[in-house]
Amino acid sequence: MSVAIIGIGLWTPLGKNRESSWQSLLNHSPLDPAVTSIAGALSLPEDDLTLAETLAERIAQRTACEAIEDSGLQPNSERWGAVIGTSKGPLDLYSPENEIPFPSLWPSAPLSQVVNEFSICGPALCPVAACATGLDAVLRGVQLIEQGDSDYVIAGSVDASINPYVLHSYRRLGVLARKDLPATLACRPFDEERSGFVLGSGGAMFVLARKELLNQSTPEPYGYWERGIRYNDAIGLTQLDPEANGLIRLLRDLLKQTGRKPVEIDLLNLHGTGTLANDLCEATAVSSIFGDPNQQPWSTASKGAHGHALGAAGSIELAWLLLSMRDGLIAAIRNLENLDSDCNIRPVQGETIEQPVELGIKLSLGFGGHLTACLIRRGERSSI
Repeated sequence: MSVAIIGIGLWTPLGKNRESSWQSLLNHSPLDPAVTSIAGALSLPEDDLTLAETLAERIAQRTACEAIEDSGLQPNSERWGAVIGTSKGPLDLYSPENEIPFPSLWPSAPLSQVVNEFSICGPALCPVAACATGLDAVLRGVQLIEQGDSDYVIAGSVDASINPYVLHSYRRLGVLARKDLPATLACRPFDEERSGFVLGSGGAMFVLARKELLNQSTPEPYGYWERGIRYNDAIGLTQLDPEANGLIRLLRDLLKQTGRKPVEIDLLNLHGTGTLANDLCEATAVSSIFGDPNQQPWSTASKGAHGHALGAAGSIELAWLLLSMRDGLIAAIRNLENLDSDCNIRPVQGETIEQPVELGIKLSLGFGGHLTACLIRRGERSSI
């Protein structure tokens, strides 16, 4: 059974919707100065929605509306489900001047916002898997269709974690980028002078559909989900295996289960946090599976452009992979100037390149050992 992705909604520091975010990523467009409102973080462009109580709920509302409109469908039966994750509940809870309504306290509040607005009566799930949440949510949505529980699923994730408590905690962990650089320049994935990430907010939603139900009135899919798997790296709460054994197994098994050979893959969308440990671990896994850089698929990573959106990262970055497939364009890794000689990957560096992408892999990692990957085949959606 094949699952098609027929709708995408985005709200990121790069833009308020799918196309503005994508064009900003491709063109290295400067962010609105208001976006960099807190040192070490990239916030969101202002929105005009006031129906939802918290920012995470507003993100879910906006991105779900865009994805559903993009799909040309409307949820109208119990055969629709929803899988919307986030990494935590509202952090404004800890500010005495903010009054958070009880229903908004839970991580599932963004999910509830969407299922209530669109009267979705099928399965409703809220996975939490740290920074792998976004990709994990889409994987779980695909499984609902594959298991026969749903015919259509709105799936994705949101995050609104720009908060002094989070910033101070990550600063003490040593994973945030240098404070002496602007937030737009500080995150430098795979660069020899990388020092960590900056925080970001945002979200992405997708409409997933059973392929057999698509017809002439349905927009062409962006892509087809071939396989997704999730494993765990139990080496520590925030540590990564320096030998990348878990990631190597993840990528090897993903290819094995799809019957694909490494040479068939055109693009790797990596987690790329810009920390010393993450980038080296990912590069070690990539070189182990795909060989020398001149034999590898292209690699890209986007956190240098929009920050690390934590629970929303995997879904936002899956959207970039699908849009690369649609347009035949791969965005460069922002702020990568000098590739670390220990990171043996084939990065898109400097400028966006034109490159057909038939098969791509998205990889996400999360604190606690979460490892998730998926393999996507290009659909028939054409460039706008």
